[in-house]
Amino acid sequence: MGVEAIEIDKAEIVRAIRAERLRSLGLLRGLDPPQWEIEVVPGWRVREVVAHLITLDRGAVTGALLPTLFKSTDALERWNDVQVVGWADRPISDLLLAVEAWGRRFLAVAKAIPSRALHVTLPTLWGRGPAGMFLWSRPFDEWVHRQDIRRALGSPDEDTDLAPIAGFVLAATATSVLPQLAARGIHEGRVCVDLSGVPLPPWWADVAPAWARCETQGPAAGPGVAVIRAHAPAFIMTAAGRGTFEDLERRGELTIEGEETLARAFLSTLRVV
Repeated sequence: MGVEAIEIDKAEIVRAIRAERLRSLGLLRGLDPPQWEIEVVPGWRVREVVAHLITLDRGAVTGALLPTLFKSTDALERWNDVQVVGWADRPISDLLLAVEAWGRRFLAVAKAIPSRALHVTLPTLWGRGPAGMFLWSRPFDEWVHRQDIRRALGSPDEDTDLAPIAGFVLAATATSVLPQLAARGIHEGRVCVDLSGVPLPPWWADVAPAWARCETQGPAAGPGVAVIRAHAPAFIMTAAGRGTFEDLERRGELTIEGEETLARAFLSTLRVV
């Protein structure tokens, strides 16, 4: 399924894990106490989001999270909901200390994982792919939840240092969306995702062999080719389930060229959590 084309760059992933936590701490330390009570997503205040960051790191470090990782995204979300309950209403100072401390511990574990282990192919939450997808998902998850908080506070999405985040979304798309298209009987055509605001080349997927890669050539629609253009932050958040691609298109933040039916089938299947 094109798994061999997915590049797992441990050094870049570790750098992104560290950078995303520092950005989250910078945001959280600037919040006033009433802002911690703002609902960010249904049922989760800022408090629950921060508790999620803590318990995800804690579960990964202690190993409590590992059995859930090999089940399903629904199982992971249920695990998350249970874990945050014990943390969300703790004093803000305790939450800040914990999100910093468990972030350091998780980073130490990430650094200690042998690079060769990250390239082992196995079943993941995003389809069959390299084990490094689990580690790579961490900065993606943190970036998305930080944008959740920013949106709840009326701030725009961040648009800097997005290459590791967008790269994960595209890698997860290769391992999950392409097999789903094949299962739906779609076996022909090429899809290109061209994201602006991120230093990544256009991402191409050949639907027939379910093979994906980044190419330096510019996207061009033609027979059997669907080109999807979007601004990277909006595309990433929508792929994470925040809104729909139809809404992005209506707002002019996403355009489709070429094989529209293929593009819409591709987008309707794209969900990365």
